[in-house]
Amino acid sequence: MYPLPGAALRRHRRVTRCVRPPAAQEHLTAMLDFSRLQTPPNDGDVLVEPSRARLALLAESNHRLLNAYAFDVLDTDAQTLRAELRDALRAGRYAPVVITGHQPEFIHAGVWAKHVVASKLAESFDGKAVNFVVDNDAPARTVLETPTVIGAEARVEAVRYARLKRGVAHEFIPRLETADLRHFETTVRRHLAERFDRSCLPVYFTAMTRDHDARDWVEQMVHARRAVERDFGVEMIEHRVSRNWFGPVLADLIVNHARFVECYNAALADYRKTNRVRSPNRPIPDLVCAGLRCELPVWAYRPGEPRRRLLIERDGDRVHLFADAERIAEIGIDDLKRWGTARAALGRVNGYLFRPRALTLTLWARVFVGDLFIHGIGGAKYDRITDGLIRRYYGVEPPAMACVSATLRMDLPRDDADALTLRDARSRVRDLRYNPQRHVRPTPETARLMDERRAAVAHTIELRDTAGRDRVRRREAFDRIRAINAELLEHDPSRVTELDAASADIRRRLGRNAVARRRDFFFAMHDRNRLEQLRDKLTATVALGV
Repeated sequence: MYPLPGAALRRHRRVTRCVRPPAAQEHLTAMLDFSRLQTPPNDGDVLVEPSRARLALLAESNHRLLNAYAFDVLDTDAQTLRAELRDALRAGRYAPVVITGHQPEFIHAGVWAKHVVASKLAESFDGKAVNFVVDNDAPARTVLETPTVIGAEARVEAVRYARLKRGVAHEFIPRLETADLRHFETTVRRHLAERFDRSCLPVYFTAMTRDHDARDWVEQMVHARRAVERDFGVEMIEHRVSRNWFGPVLADLIVNHARFVECYNAALADYRKTNRVRSPNRPIPDLVCAGLRCELPVWAYRPGEPRRRLLIERDGDRVHLFADAERIAEIGIDDLKRWGTARAALGRVNGYLFRPRALTLTLWARVFVGDLFIHGIGGAKYDRITDGLIRRYYGVEPPAMACVSATLRMDLPRDDADALTLRDARSRVRDLRYNPQRHVRPTPETARLMDERRAAVAHTIELRDTAGRDRVRRREAFDRIRAINAELLEHDPSRVTELDAASADIRRRLGRNAVARRRDFFFAMHDRNRLEQLRDKLTATVALGV
């Protein structure tokens, strides 16, 4: 166990307003250099920030900081809650815990890199690595995007694995029966052709097909991914958010909803000011209060139904809960202040389930479960809002984060021409379309049209100077120029053919390169040896301390 610091941080007191952020303390929060958080540009590049051996130092610093927290959540102190949660999650009370998380989707190599680093880092100091499966998120699409190569061209096919009502969470996707799994595998194999057997997909689909105990799609997917990861020595404890988040933190947010909303929105305002974000809805909207009713960053929904916002309204010694506009429960405030009674009260709310939204989840995981949270690039940047929220709501310095990502591209056909060459070709095509007078062969008829075009251009300039606000006349003038352009090209059919052929060629070349440059294909689609190289590179960043 890491030693505790000599003096504990000041005890957090329940007050009516959010606490001002404490003064900077001797902690390693600043070790994460946000200026370095850029997508690795080249195939095989990795991002580990803070870099190398400093990760272990960061985990140790966080461990001491978290073990010094002294504030209450309902009728439980923070240290007791941390111990109980870590026991329940099989993470252990004393060894440092490294956490990461993602939706149960077909993760790309940049996301898988977090798993590798979390596993190897935890292993290096005899700790635990925990992955939270964010199955309370709602998928935009239920497809696996698969590259397929035909001759020298590549395109992407979307292979559907489930149908789900829009807004419904991953946790309600039913399991795929054997026949459906076989069809899914066969379709993916057909698109990938010989690349399928060189990839890790045979291991993935074999594990998925053999997992007869899986109750739903999420369990099937997690089981299959774990089978692939075990082959690479990546070991993590997997936990689904839907089955673990419900607890005292939820009741605490409901009891103190007005103060929490104030702290949340203040943290968002600080983030926008620091990062010069002008839009009130970026990176996420403020929580809304209308009268006594306030929104919490929590979802409320029934099984199989779309997610809805949870809103709270205090009425004397009673608290009313709403899913959007629908009132779903009324609970006594005294019952909510003690977890023993709050558990029962919140567990029978008209069939509704409660799930965290993004910042609520990372606040819970960073403060009450883990010692070091490893984000991807987007998550790390946005979770600075959570830093401010932790400071304001709990009155403590937040634990520092880490960020890991990688870029891995598949071996797909690509154009040898560089981006500048293709851009020049596109410019030539554009010039042929909009300035045909520079390209068509001179004839008496084209000469006449060129004279008309010069006159039309002069007319548009005159209108701009004398009738700038007359949009109708200016539009008519521009349309006249376009009509002349089209007529000029009609008098030189070879140029039209050249234009069409060049346009089609550029579209093919750009499309080919766009597919080849994609870094978001499912990590198990890559050749096994490429994944081994990526794993070894990431492991070295943890072990060697460059």
